[in-house]
Amino acid sequence: MDMITKEAFKELLQFQNSACVSIYIPTHRSGMQVNEKQDVIVFKNALQAAQSSLQQQGLTPPEIEKLLKPALKLVGDDHFWNNQAEGLAVFISQGFDKIIHLPFTVPEKCYVNATFYLTPLLPAMLKTKEFYLLALSKHDAKFYQGNEFGLQLVEVEGLPNGMDDVVHFEEKEGRQLFRKGGGSGAEIGGSHGHEGPNDDKANITTYFQEVDRTLMAEVLHDKNAPLLLAGVEYLIPIYKSVSKYKPILEEAITGNQEREAVQALFEKAKKPLIPYFEQRTKEALEKYYTQIATAATSSMPEKVIPASHYAQVSELFIAKGQHLWGTFNKNDNQLEVHEQKQPGDACLLNQAAVQTLSNGGNVYMLDQDQMPKDSLIAASFRF
Repeated sequence: MDMITKEAFKELLQFQNSACVSIYIPTHRSGMQVNEKQDVIVFKNALQAAQSSLQQQGLTPPEIEKLLKPALKLVGDDHFWNNQAEGLAVFISQGFDKIIHLPFTVPEKCYVNATFYLTPLLPAMLKTKEFYLLALSKHDAKFYQGNEFGLQLVEVEGLPNGMDDVVHFEEKEGRQLFRKGGGSGAEIGGSHGHEGPNDDKANITTYFQEVDRTLMAEVLHDKNAPLLLAGVEYLIPIYKSVSKYKPILEEAITGNQEREAVQALFEKAKKPLIPYFEQRTKEALEKYYTQIATAATSSMPEKVIPASHYAQVSELFIAKGQHLWGTFNKNDNQLEVHEQKQPGDACLLNQAAVQTLSNGGNVYMLDQDQMPKDSLIAASFRF
């Protein structure tokens, strides 16, 4: 089983056969859906759809069973279904099978064609926008790195473990720091008997200065991705006042996050980061609209689809969850578009997307109401 990589995507892109089965289902990490095996039921439904499509193509029941054997084996694998992510993609053909966990949910779909259907994989292949998250408390500091699809804890050497940490700091910037109980040096303690509010704030400030100094030295000195802070509300402005890292988001995750699971933190982080994640799409659309009256853009499939195959597309926009059935012959530049899927047809949106991505262009998947001129496909051209 794989996570999606450029190598895996390229392998799927290049594979062709008379019967390529692509199955996508949403899955769950935990909860009722896992306990009641609901993901297995959805997968069985997708397999039934695949069997029906293969039967329509003329395959016999034994041939279908042999082809789908790798997928059928998964049905009774409890360990497999108890270790899922947000989505699952299964690709099967004669002598070929690949199973991929996806870090985002996908609608239930089953496709049988001469090539694999890869559009739902595109979000994982597009350039992601990274961010950082720092969860602060008086007792701990945890640093995370994330993108649109998830968040992971980063172990930073020398990062303070809170005001009451008794571990002695290595020498930094020509000075020796010790935490409370260290015996000498600058003591950073949070429970000094009769400390007042000002003393406590001073200790927090010193502690946060050391957190910031460590992060700047070990990770952030050459970075410019936004940093999202998380912690009890009064701690946030203290950290902002001492930090030398400039791209700190104005909005923060407030409340005690010391025992929050990584996935729960990520869910909280997504909302304040929406404008940041959508920035690249917004800029690409603005570029499109500034050139909309010129030959540098088009929302006509008969122009965009051939251009995608000839590496002429710099930014491609396709409507999420939509299909445009037909065929395109690159050798004679012949495009046929059909209202309904016909034998031998492929989804032209899927082809245009994977071709653009393979040729170094950018692909943006938009809701239908975001698409230029309410089209299914649009593009900005390289020339």
